[in-house]
Amino acid sequence: MDREYAQPLNVEALARDAHMSAGHLSRQFRLAYGESPYSYLMTRRIERAMALLRLGDLSVTEVCFAVGCSSLGTFSTRFTELVGMPPSAYRDQTRPGGGDAVLRREAGDQTDQESRSAGGVTPISVTAMDIRIHSAFLPHNDRDAALTFYRDTLGFEVRKEVGYNGMYWITVGHPDQPDTSLVLHPPAADPGVTDDERRMITEMMAKGTYAILTLATPDLDDTFGKLVANGADIVQEPIEQPYGIRDCAVRDPAGNLLRINEVR
Repeated sequence: MDREYAQPLNVEALARDAHMSAGHLSRQFRLAYGESPYSYLMTRRIERAMALLRLGDLSVTEVCFAVGCSSLGTFSTRFTELVGMPPSAYRDQTRPGGGDAVLRREAGDQTDQESRSAGGVTPISVTAMDIRIHSAFLPHNDRDAALTFYRDTLGFEVRKEVGYNGMYWITVGHPDQPDTSLVLHPPAADPGVTDDERRMITEMMAKGTYAILTLATPDLDDTFGKLVANGADIVQEPIEQPYGIRDCAVRDPAGNLLRINEVR
């Protein structure tokens, strides 16, 4: 990561190389370095950006992309947080005759999917069925953390909440999609789940391998910048996937992987 700071962050790929789950790698990384992989990477990028800006040969935008950031807004915000001034002001101040600034060391609290084609198979049109996706389910293990993430970070509305014996079923959804909901449920509540299965589910949730959800946005860079600003657990920065999708990935408080595709 220190050498390849300009490459997009992909915690899942790093985890595969280390032969561990992405969730476990993120936790161990935070224990070792005091910050998330994304926060650590952004610090390295800002350090390199400071060096490039002191040279004065590149514009702020050129430096932003040279160090691997895909969003000028996210780059400028993080630069200002760490250095204490915007990159443009730093560039002006550190020109010959100007002063210098010192990087603020700060522990950041907030620091593959396959595409399958029909391959020439003629699709069958089913016109007799009026059927659509009404709701999907994701497990959660902390009511307050789930509400903070889905309501406050993602901006979903809370449509229903049911509590029973200390367990909560929370229905959320996008305000512009009233007919499609996401139900956050306690995974251990199903009476058909055995104790061994509950332990396995708990372990898989901790590793981030139990559940996944794919969301969509028309402006991935803007959405990613807001996720960073809101302290989301970043798993992957926006990248062009080899299967033709541009996406990023974050993890919710329960460990569920959320991939966000750019759909224009």
